[in-house]
Parts: sequence; C-alpha cells; structure tokens
Amino acid sequence: MNTDRTPKHELDYAIEFTKLYKSIPDPSLREAACLDFQLQHILTHPIETDLFAGSMRHGYVGFSPQYGGVYTYYYHGHQVQRALKNTPDLSPEYIAEVENLHKFWEKENTTTKYLARFSEKYTPPTPDSYYTISSRLSGVSLDFKPLMELGLHGLRKYVRSQGCSNFYNGVVDALHSVTSACETYAIYCEQLAKITNGKRKQELEEMDQILDKISMYKPETFREGLQLMWIYSICSDLTNYGRMDVYLGDLYATDIAAGRETFDSAVTLLRSIFRLMVRMGKIHDARVIIGGEGRPNEENANELALAIIEASTQEMQVIPQLTLRYHSGIDPRLMEATLRSIQKGHVYPIVYSDDATIPAMEKIMNIPREMAQNWVPFGCGEYVLEGYSVGTPNTLIMFCNMLDILLHGGYNSFTGVKVLDGYENVNYITFEDLMAAYKSLVIPAAAHGAYSEECNYAVAGEEASFLLYSLLMHDCIERGKPLLTGGVRYLCATNETLGIMTCADSLMAIKRYVYEEKRFTLAQLVQMLDANFEGYEKERQLLLAAPKYGNDINEVDELANELFAMVSDIHLEAGKSTNLYRYNVVSVTNSASADVGATTAATPDGRKRGEPLNNGNSPAIAAEKSGLTAALNSMTKMDSTKHMGVTHNIRLNRDFLNEKFDLIKHVLETFYENGGVQTNLSCVGKDDLQQALQHPERYQNLMVRIGGFSARFVELGPVVQHEILLRTTHEG
Repeated sequence: MNTDRTPKHELDYAIEFTKLYKSIPDPSLREAACLDFQLQHILTHPIETDLFAGSMRHGYVGFSPQYGGVYTYYYHGHQVQRALKNTPDLSPEYIAEVENLHKFWEKENTTTKYLARFSEKYTPPTPDSYYTISSRLSGVSLDFKPLMELGLHGLRKYVRSQGCSNFYNGVVDALHSVTSACETYAIYCEQLAKITNGKRKQELEEMDQILDKISMYKPETFREGLQLMWIYSICSDLTNYGRMDVYLGDLYATDIAAGRETFDSAVTLLRSIFRLMVRMGKIHDARVIIGGEGRPNEENANELALAIIEASTQEMQVIPQLTLRYHSGIDPRLMEATLRSIQKGHVYPIVYSDDATIPAMEKIMNIPREMAQNWVPFGCGEYVLEGYSVGTPNTLIMFCNMLDILLHGGYNSFTGVKVLDGYENVNYITFEDLMAAYKSLVIPAAAHGAYSEECNYAVAGEEASFLLYSLLMHDCIERGKPLLTGGVRYLCATNETLGIMTCADSLMAIKRYVYEEKRFTLAQLVQMLDANFEGYEKERQLLLAAPKYGNDINEVDELANELFAMVSDIHLEAGKSTNLYRYNVVSVTNSASADVGATTAATPDGRKRGEPLNNGNSPAIAAEKSGLTAALNSMTKMDSTKHMGVTHNIRLNRDFLNEKFDLIKHVLETFYENGGVQTNLSCVGKDDLQQALQHPERYQNLMVRIGGFSARFVELGPVVQHEILLRTTHEG
C-alpha cells in the first residue's frame, strides 16, 4: 500500500506501469505482473471504523474488467493531462516521457481497440441514432464456494495439479498477489495495533490474525470467510458478490453454534462489509443475493439471510443491492423481513421470483433445472448463471426514438438529424405495415449489437485472461482456457431496451385512433407531435385516455408482450451469426428513462417532449389508473422466456402498507407464484418527495429506487427527481 498519492506520484506510477506492460507480451503473464504492481499502488488503508481490510483507489492507467465505464487496460488521459499541468518543476525529459505515454495509451487502451474492431464491419451509431454500443465486462458473478472450501493456498495447489501453461502460471501468480495483499494488510494492522489502545486495538489485532490465517488456510469462521471474500473481490475489482447466504451460510451456522458469533455480532460484521461496498461507489452493481432454490444446507442459508436483511435495514445505504429470490417453498420469515425493511423506508431487498424465472431460464438457455437454479441477477438486474455464464449488457435500443425516426421518414425529430435512408415518404396503409417497418429497424440494430458484443469479448480476451475471474468460473481451469477465450461454459450477452411500455402505449393509441376509429391520420398525428401538442389539447387528452399497460387491459398488455417478443426473437436470431451462446434482451433501465426521455420527442401516447419514458418494464408515468392488483396482473402477462432480466417499480404508500401489511404480502406472494418476475418495492409518499425538494436538508436519508439502482433522493439530478415524483404511488 502506498499513501503518497500526489499527482507526481500518480504520473510516476503510470510510467512504471506502462514499462511493465510493454515488457511482457504474453497476456496471462502480463496481466499477473500488472495486477501485482497495480495492487501495491491502489490498495488503501482501513479507516478507523473498519472491521475488515480492503479498499482501493484506481490510478490513471491500469487493469480492470470494468472501472469507470472502460474495461481491461484502461487509460484516463484527462487525468494525466491535468496532473501534468498542475505539477510544477518537471523536467523537459519527464514531460516528454509522459507525453509519449499519453500517445501510447490513446491507441493501446482496450476500448480504442474494440471500436477499431467494430468499425471494420459497421459504422458506429451516432448520438442521434436509436441504438448505442459500448465496451466493458460486467456480466460476471463468481462462484465463491471453491474459495471458501479450499482457500488461497488450496486453490494454488489445485491449479498446479491441472498442468503447466502461461495461463495456469498467471493464475497462480495472481493468487500470490491476493496473498500478498492479505500479508500487507496484516502487517499494517499489526503495526497500528501496537500504537493503539482500547477496543480498536483488539479489532486491529483480530484483523491481523485473520489476514495472516486466510493468506495460508481456508476460512474456518464467518469473519474469516467475509474477509477472504472481500479481499478477493477488491483484488479482482469484482462488482457483484453473488449468493452470500450460500457460500457463507455454513460458516455462520458453525459460529453461532459454537458461541463465537451471535445474530447481533454478525449483523455488525455485515454492516462493516456493506460500508466498504458503499465506499467503492459502484451503485449500479454491488448485488448480494439471498434465498432461492438449489441452496445446499438451506436452513443455515436462511439464518444468515435474515442477518443480511437486518444488516441492510440497519445500514440503510444505496448498496449493496440486496436481492431476495422468492419461491413458493421459501422460509416465510424472509418475505416477512423483506416487507418489514421496506416498511421502514428501505428499498431492499429487491424481490425476484424463482417460480417464474427458473422455468424461463431452462427454456431460454436450454439447460436442465439443476443448472437453471444457479441464475442470479447482477448489476441493474440482468441474469447470469453464477459461475457458469457471462452476460454483459453493452448495447441499448431505444423504442421511442425508433418510432420517432420511423414516423419522420428517417429523421430524429428531436435533433433534426437524418439517421436512416429509404424511409422518406413511406405511407403505412395498415397498422401491420407500420409494425413491419418498425421491425425492419430492429433487425440491423440487433445485428450491429450482436457483433459489438462479440468484438467486446474477442478484443478483451486477446488483451487479458481475467485470471481471478477465470479461477472462480467453472470450466476455465479444467479446460486450461481463460474466461473469454473458450473457458466459460456459456458466453452470453444482453441488449438493454429502453421505453418499451411508453412505445407500446403509443402503438396502442395509433392502432386505436388512426387505424381503427380513424379519428385522425398518421400525418395529422405527426403534426401534433411536432407541435408538442400545443393547440391540440383535446386530441392529447384522447391519446392519454387510450388503453395503457399497467391496468389489466388485455389488448394493450398483449401488444406490449408482442412488441417485446418480436424484439427479443430478432436479437436471439442475430446472436446466432456470432460466437455468442445467447444474445437476449433485458429491460432494466436505470436513470436513462429520465435522461434519454429529456432528449426524446413527444410520443403518441400523449407524453410531451422531454418528459420521462417508462422505467424498465414498469408502466409509463401516470399510466397506472386501476390500482396495485391491476398493475401486477399486467406484469404477469409478459412472457418471461423472452428476456434475461426486467424491473418493475412498485411504490406503496406507507399508511397503506402499515394498515394492509398481511394483505399486501399475500398479493405480492401470489404475484410471484403466478408468473410475476420481479418487483422493486419502495414505501414513500409523494408528499415526502415534494417536501424533500423544498427542504433537502431534512430528507438526507430518503431512499428511492430508480430502476436498476437506488439513490438518496436529494442527491439525484432534477431530471431524475422529476421522474420519481411523477411515478404512481399505490394507496389502496
């Protein structure tokens, strides 16, 4: 660990890291060496309240699967240029060396290489288009069980037993780096304990002993298991933490039985780990999963799950994104504790249904039920098989932008920029003609997206082996192949979809009033949209009154389902032309529903220009008019085999939940057991949100669920706050 983090020191580190990178051609050995050097620089000391060691601050250049929105070998040139400008008395020779470093990494960073690869076949989409592409490696959830069962030393022995290659040697070297991190932290804790008194002295001495222990032996206590999980996650820059009640449940139960821990002391330990997660700042990730089918020693897992819920409730932070996998045979205490946490103003646990998702995963992935039970949501809510699949979501398709471009002859009407040729002066005689044209726009976007994902993995796999990831992903070590070059069993990817329900409502309005009732022509409707409904308030009210998804109206619910299924099938087909096992769609929007909505033209459902789009698979803003049960009924009609992750926001009035707790619990459980996939539950009234806008200093802890992540309401930007305020609150 190095505490001298001045701009000059950061530049020195970047120079030395670059020299090391250039000196080793083999990707596995280079990664191991760069990781070891990097960890010596980026690891930071525990602070006074920490009960576990492990935190970091990245440098200007380095290695990471997904740091700062970039991946593998990243480079932050703006930071280098700023440091160069703000550091006095640098020699001309030093400045020249940094400038050469800058030129090198501008071309050598992995994102640049990915874009070059993609551009060999397709022109990257512009900001005016209706889809986007990007690069990262985020869709990974490791299987921590081997780490707990073997420890670092046991894993080294296992890798050595498999053979000798640069990949295996790299993995062993990476494990040595994790061990070194444990030893370095242990020395620091030992030295600090000598000059510390009281309770903190005892805590530091225990941290020292645990770090020494896990550097050599497998964990035997709950605290040792937590520390090992965390130090491994920090060293590998992991962003999601998997089924914690599974891989730590037995250690927890053993400690409870032996009297080494109590429920309350375990909650204290978990809260400390959760605070470390918050410090890492990865608010769109940091999933911790509890519950679900397929857990060995389920009784032990349930007891730990209850402690995890309590720790999350007491901590009341935006992360970890605690997630409960509900199923009809689950311990009822878990659902009770979940709703009690929501009742107190928390937004966790998020609830997913195994009853809907496991059969869907069997069909989607063509796998047996035993394998499907390994599914977990990660990040904003996309699915992977823990330890068996990768499913990075690096592409996005915007439903309403696509409809806007179609209605305007290939132009994005918000920006006035022409996006597509061949759609000028097209007359859609029937609604089916319009839908056929809509489909024709999805096909090339899906093809580009599938190829983008293939390039993303291919380039990253050429650059690095992702050694610490590969070690805890099944088949990589057994096959002797890194994660992205033949190691992982299922190499998948997903496409984010945005604004599907706003678009479905818009298509419903077009179908009803243009084609069926002929209240106005398509050209007249476009004229209204371009005027942002100014002078057309009567017509807008008609459009707003059209059937809307979220009210248990079969006609519009079926149209939404058909739209999603069509887009899903096209993406699945596009993936077949690549080396991906599956390319599926998800609908797990984060703040993009507000951010993209702010730059989206008026839509035929009556939504005005710049207003938010629907979030995830939730109904559009103010569309829910028929109550909680009707909204849930609409959600159950969506085909769960057509996606790899959706989010539904359900906001309950606190008095409603307090007075009807058992009834709401029963309604939700019925929803999960009868096809409902997921709910983002929250309990906050519109009055609280309005008061928070006026008196933010009084509402610093008011939590809201955005879609794929959560935040403190007062810390959000005005665009997102506006969307949250507009959402429906169910009051009865």
